[in-house]
Amino acid sequence: MSQKAEYNQDEFFVPDDHVLNEIKIKGSRFITQVVPVAGKEEAENQYERIRREYLNATHNCFAYRIDELIFRYSDDGEPSGTAGKPILQVIDGFGLFQVLCVVTRYFGGTKLGTGGLIRAYSQSAREALQRVNISKRVRCKLFSLSFNYDLENMIRKLLHDNHAVIQESHYEERIGMRIAVPVSQTARFVNVIHAQFHHLISLEEE
Repeated sequence: MSQKAEYNQDEFFVPDDHVLNEIKIKGSRFITQVVPVAGKEEAENQYERIRREYLNATHNCFAYRIDELIFRYSDDGEPSGTAGKPILQVIDGFGLFQVLCVVTRYFGGTKLGTGGLIRAYSQSAREALQRVNISKRVRCKLFSLSFNYDLENMIRKLLHDNHAVIQESHYEERIGMRIAVPVSQTARFVNVIHAQFHHLISLEEE
């Protein structure tokens, strides 16, 4: 179980594992699945897989959040605003990206009403998400560097000072590196490269 961390523009949080949780409310079964997804296409495909698995269910409501701009939710036949949007609000309350949450309902004979449905779908999503292991990721931009050997120590210090990570390196006539720089550091990093090293370093954003 993880709590939402303080906001940092470079950081975002994703689920590590697939979780299934079930609760009963006034006879209805609410089966919730939380699934890590890399993007919109995977989220849609995973939802279709789950919907087919529970084809005889009364409703398969869902929400997914990929990033700040990419998200979707559906009430799947429940009254408008009572299922998909509450699920998304719970996801956002946990501060998660790259996540799909599907709540499958088998109707138990007792109508819950608008408020009851909102509470039921919110509770279903919340209890499942509370069981998810969460990892922190860092938003980065990728760059390719090329420079002479005598600059290596200075470049490595510059990378360290800007929290950049070397993903690949090769040593030939010149040193080549593929690096990941946190988004918040990229402008400063590029400015320092241009100001201090001029034409001595080849720098390309990927």
